[in-house]
Amino acid sequence: MISLTFKVFSLLCLATFAASSVADTEQMVQLDHAAHVCNNEEETIRLAANDHLREMAKALVEFKATKYCFIMQPSQTVKLLEIKSNYIKFTHNSQVLFTFIEHIVEKEQFLSQQRL
Repeated sequence: MISLTFKVFSLLCLATFAASSVADTEQMVQLDHAAHVCNNEEETIRLAANDHLREMAKALVEFKATKYCFIMQPSQTVKLLEIKSNYIKFTHNSQVLFTFIEHIVEKEQFLSQQRL
């Protein structure tokens, strides 16, 4: 229940961020340190559908990167392409990648870090 509430809250925050940035041609978001990132949308969809499976997959890639997923370190600011139900599509170094909603730094936290 808490996980579902967190997802809904995170999605609403991202939607608010996206709506407030409509005038910008590039919407940027910051990923958490050690974000679980995938390079395959089908794998991302499969993992996004199940919290437990996603946690196990992240534990695996923390040990060793797989064909489709890896841990992105350090925290990165990336160009947002699409917001899906439980994940986002973004570009980084000219690559299209995917990560899960819980790996996005909130808008207020992102802005406070930019001011430092």
